[in-house]
Amino acid sequence: MGRRPDDDSSFLLSWPLIELERRIEFALVTSPEFYANARAYDIAFSDRDFADECNFLEWCLRTHGCVAADDSRSFIELACGPARHAREFARRGWRAVALDLSPDMLDYARQGAIRDGVLLETVAADMADFTLDRPVALAANLMESLSHMVTNEQVVAHLRSVSRSLLPGGVFVIEMAHPSTIWRDNLPNVWSSRSTDVPYFAGEPYTEVDVLFGAADDPYDWITQQWLVTARLTIRESGQPERVVEHRHPHRWYQAQELRALIELSGAFSKVWWYGDMLIPPPPLDNDAERMMVVLRK
Repeated sequence: MGRRPDDDSSFLLSWPLIELERRIEFALVTSPEFYANARAYDIAFSDRDFADECNFLEWCLRTHGCVAADDSRSFIELACGPARHAREFARRGWRAVALDLSPDMLDYARQGAIRDGVLLETVAADMADFTLDRPVALAANLMESLSHMVTNEQVVAHLRSVSRSLLPGGVFVIEMAHPSTIWRDNLPNVWSSRSTDVPYFAGEPYTEVDVLFGAADDPYDWITQQWLVTARLTIRESGQPERVVEHRHPHRWYQAQELRALIELSGAFSKVWWYGDMLIPPPPLDNDAERMMVVLRK
């Protein structure tokens, strides 16, 4: 007789075995040069309102956290890239930590903090396996970065690592794409950004970045739910020849119910709330929501 899923909490981790047997050979096509172009990457994603998004993160902590007031002004941005959210919190006088695997991104984040006149702690680590020396009150994994965790094991390990690095009653916020937007009919995903689009880059050399994040023919494995995503930056800078950097890397976007099951399996959080955008107050997560926001309390 077959084993029922609720007979053993290891079910979600041990099945399907294809996560070992059928995995696409992604490593052969990954290029660290992509993340070495940190300034171009920053320009490409600079259309977001980082101050407003940090207001929402603060609201999540005030509304759903149970951290002593003396310890409440501390934050970590996971898979931070340029660490724009961490630097915004540092600007507000918080202890701010930025964690990433890319040394180029962390160096860019440190230089940005110097430029901003703020103190930023940087941690070079895998977000699936880390522990902070001093826990924080608030953590965030934003801009769909959880999609880099492509197996159940990685997501559960990530959730447990974050919980270890949170104070009791601390809050973890995850931003993911709305489940209705992740299918192939939304590809290719392309846009252009210019350094003149936002005041932050005023006075710097003009730079234009054309972005492809997801090509229409990127392969998807329906069993592992892993998408081999093409990411391409076409960079044009004043006085420089055009450069094109590209890599292909696995991503996995999660449906709400499977993410809920993995959160429960991790045993790392006591409560969860689901929202549909980074607004105050936020709308509920429903079929018409802009994105999927998950708020967890340790």
